[in-house]
Amino acid sequence: MFRRLGVLSAVMLLAALVLISCAPREAAEPDPATPDTKHGGILRFAFYAPTNMDPAFLSTVADDHVARQWSDFLVFFDEENKPDPSRSVAESWEPDETGTIWTFNLRRGIKFHDGKEMTSRDVKFTFDRLRDPAVGAATVTLYSNIQDITAPDDYTVVFHLKNPNPDFLKDLFDYHALIMDADNTDFAVNWNGTGPFIIESYLPEDRIIFRRNPNYWMSDAEGNQLPYLDGMEFIFMSDSAAQVEALRGGQVDYLIYLPSEFVPVLEEDPNIDVYRKPSNTHYVLRMRSDRAPANDVRVRQALKAATDRSAILKGAIGGLGVIGQDTPIGPSFGEFYLDLPEPRRDVEKARRLLSEAGYADGLNITLVTQSSSPVPSIAAIWKEQMAEAGVNVEIQLVPPDVYYGADNMWLEVDFAITDWGSRPYPQPYLDLAYTTDAPWNESHWSDPELDELAAAAAKEMDPAARVQLYHRIQEIFIERGPVIIPFFVDNMWGARTHVRGLKPTATLGTALDLRRVYLEQ
Repeated sequence: MFRRLGVLSAVMLLAALVLISCAPREAAEPDPATPDTKHGGILRFAFYAPTNMDPAFLSTVADDHVARQWSDFLVFFDEENKPDPSRSVAESWEPDETGTIWTFNLRRGIKFHDGKEMTSRDVKFTFDRLRDPAVGAATVTLYSNIQDITAPDDYTVVFHLKNPNPDFLKDLFDYHALIMDADNTDFAVNWNGTGPFIIESYLPEDRIIFRRNPNYWMSDAEGNQLPYLDGMEFIFMSDSAAQVEALRGGQVDYLIYLPSEFVPVLEEDPNIDVYRKPSNTHYVLRMRSDRAPANDVRVRQALKAATDRSAILKGAIGGLGVIGQDTPIGPSFGEFYLDLPEPRRDVEKARRLLSEAGYADGLNITLVTQSSSPVPSIAAIWKEQMAEAGVNVEIQLVPPDVYYGADNMWLEVDFAITDWGSRPYPQPYLDLAYTTDAPWNESHWSDPELDELAAAAAKEMDPAARVQLYHRIQEIFIERGPVIIPFFVDNMWGARTHVRGLKPTATLGTALDLRRVYLEQ
């Protein structure tokens, strides 16, 4: 259907990727703090408790934030969404002329927390585990293009792909892809990683205490060993208001995620710095499309038509974001984004469609979702909007650690609001949540055309053809998708003014790199 790129062009693209990934980094701005003033201190931060500690099964922001402290990535992407060899377990990498064989050269001397050296065996084990259907990780589809992984020696890993993949390096930075100890037998309780911090204690109802890894392999530009911090405390707080009060009162130093409704008051606080970056983070008002009432596309279109996205953006997060088009591909993805006028609210159209679907006398639905901000506000505003179209919405709020917990409530209920963090490119959203066999297909959607286009986009090496694929995918979401995505939120962080070295990112979610963070003395 779409033109494919010839081998020569594909090789040129892959060569460009390698040049970009291995290019010299821009020099950092001079920092007035000396190494002596940077090292030391305990960083305290608050958020809701993690739901899983095994990297293969991470699903929440809290899970991600914890795991990346105690282990590392084969390829790390920086705050501008570029590969950064200086922060990667692999010191260099290169594809062959076909783009299907990638060779990675590992750093020597990287140690796990127990003192054992990390080798190619551990890297191979990590990715074999993540793509093993018997393990059941959410990454099986993501890594289905990997034919084989070999380790010819202790410091070389070779990935053999079935097809060239323009996003392969980014796939290796998926937040599940933290390098694991091949000799570990229980990843949910044994956190023997290579990362900058060691988990000293985990109190499931209270906090996680990290201490500095004294043998960590990274150093700063002056040769001073990282991380700067002596340790960290992750204090569990499920209530957003309590998190903010703890920050203002000095009980914590840093918030992983700052709800937008608290931004105005924190910006007035001289002791708080607010960080803000546009992102692809979004909230999905989703409907199960495999059973009534949302198995009828007319119902889905009616609920979309009755939704005022601008009102939700303004009322729920104070306008700190951009309007969505009911697709997971937002403006931060540049040319991949299908830029259309804001969807117009049409209550009469909604009533007509509901009548045609057999709900002339109205429709009753139950919206079961998490209680963390800004979800309750989104739910309340949407409930009012639906009432004008004859839809009665009952809202049931549950704690986020229950919503995303072991029973996976978020995957089962008929109507829900789920938050999705930023990814470095569009494909993971499709592979994780929207194709028929996606592991987190919370809307239980099955659309053959979408499946075909998503599979094509995953391996299309021609940039222009790939843009067209993603544009058609967005049209399908708008025409018949079972989701309402009213806005894309700006990522927000809050920190006490003595916290230095935080570098917000636009595309990689809210879990920041804390290796160079320090507390001003």
